[in-house]
Amino acid sequence: MQYYHGISAVTGLPYSPPTAFRVVPRPEAGKLERTEITQGRCHKCKKWVNVEGIKDFEAKVKEIYWWKHAATCHHGSALDGERDVYIEDALYHQLASSHA
Repeated sequence: MQYYHGISAVTGLPYSPPTAFRVVPRPEAGKLERTEITQGRCHKCKKWVNVEGIKDFEAKVKEIYWWKHAATCHHGSALDGERDVYIEDALYHQLASSHA
């Protein structure tokens, strides 16, 4: 199920997204394969990971390739500032203090 919605079974939070993207050529692509592929950079392992399949069609869940990498690599780690689902701004503090 984590590959369908992108929520980590370890943390209960969404997987961290790639920190950067790039498009790289695939010079020996087959007839029904992409000639270029998009990759995302992982914050944990610092590797460039394919974020789309080599077949030339759109996946039903586009993020599935990234989520599969994140599930095996991240193990609960997240980018700075991603540990909570709430943004602790002035409105957050006002609402939190009114319910205390």
